[in-house]
Amino acid sequence: MLIVAFNVLPVEANPEVITVPDEYFSIQEAINNSKPGDTIFVKSGIYFECIVVDKNGLRLVGENKDTTIIDGCGAGITVYVEANNTVLNGFTIQNSGCNLTDSGIFLNHSFNSSISNNKVSKNNLGIYLSSSPNCVLRNNNMTGNKYNFGVSGHNLQDYIHDIDVSNIVDGKPVIYWVNQANKQPPANAGYVAIVNSTKITVENLTLTKNWQAVLYAYTTNSTIKNVTVTINMDGIWLIECSSCSIYGNNISENNWGGIALVNSSFCSVQCNNLNNNIGYGIFLSYSSDNIFYNNNLNNNKRQAWLYGVNNNVWDAGNVIGGNYWSDYNGTDEKSGQYQDENGPDSIGDTSYIIDSDNKDRYPLMKPRINPPPEAPPRNTVLYVITGIGIIVIIMLVIGTYLLKHRKRSPTVGSIQGPEA
Repeated sequence: MLIVAFNVLPVEANPEVITVPDEYFSIQEAINNSKPGDTIFVKSGIYFECIVVDKNGLRLVGENKDTTIIDGCGAGITVYVEANNTVLNGFTIQNSGCNLTDSGIFLNHSFNSSISNNKVSKNNLGIYLSSSPNCVLRNNNMTGNKYNFGVSGHNLQDYIHDIDVSNIVDGKPVIYWVNQANKQPPANAGYVAIVNSTKITVENLTLTKNWQAVLYAYTTNSTIKNVTVTINMDGIWLIECSSCSIYGNNISENNWGGIALVNSSFCSVQCNNLNNNIGYGIFLSYSSDNIFYNNNLNNNKRQAWLYGVNNNVWDAGNVIGGNYWSDYNGTDEKSGQYQDENGPDSIGDTSYIIDSDNKDRYPLMKPRINPPPEAPPRNTVLYVITGIGIIVIIMLVIGTYLLKHRKRSPTVGSIQGPEA
């Protein structure tokens, strides 16, 4: 009996419901006195506080999302979640601070959390998911924030979420697709993220006031074209992508920058207007084997910002040319493939140097106005060039063989018929 008694396992306390303000005056006080798995029910009212959820499995439920208000008083992140399996349902969340990632709702390394039926407004950043896999977002209305929505991470799993069109940014649906193919987002999209997908075309949209306007993560053979991107933190962001095309977009006045490629390759960036972006025009991080040409880079703080190892092509030869750089100070007195022939050709005589591995050999003297036809994905270009090279080599081999064979044979005039 003694042996049995000493081996009895402790019984976990059942989850409880804690009511605010009946049992605790503030939401944070209720969180501090809760245990994992509890529900914190918050009655209607205005709660002037910033809260931190640091216990797994808590459920924070508002009585009515229109009348249950968490106001951050401009002091930082209003609702900061650093626990797993958190539920946040039925609140108005407003007035975060104004620093970089001060958000209405910030999930940081939070797994399997659910954010639903919330109104998120008047924040620096509405809802931000940072390295927080497998989250579910439903019926969240983000409006009147400096930036409404954003996602970041360090691996594919960080971008796997269940986020549907019931989530709204300034009256437009959030498009968040995972594991999709051969699709095109609707014309009324307000935010676009494409994750682990292929053959997606994002086209003819106007996107503004988000952390990224268009996010491609772990996506291949896809296109972004004729999209107007303005007043976001970042314009177009590609991470771990390949064989994608970014063509004919107008990207301006974004707080960080225009087009970013991170660990991405074999992409074509062509005929985009990148104007007055506060941080950079084009940002590359460990991204090689991409091609950039006929882009207009005008008055960006950094025209091209490179981090790590990047080895790319920045022009399409002396006929089509490279890119327009508003800070290029070269002259145009020469022409030709080596810019050593007399006469101007609207291409700078000297290269635009980005770094030792990246230079535009044929910078345009004026902004491009009429774009050439859209380029195919970079890997297709390489296949075509390789194919042409193989054909040329075969023709040279055949020609050499025929020439040698003809030299070894007697001429027609030397052939004599039988004597009569």
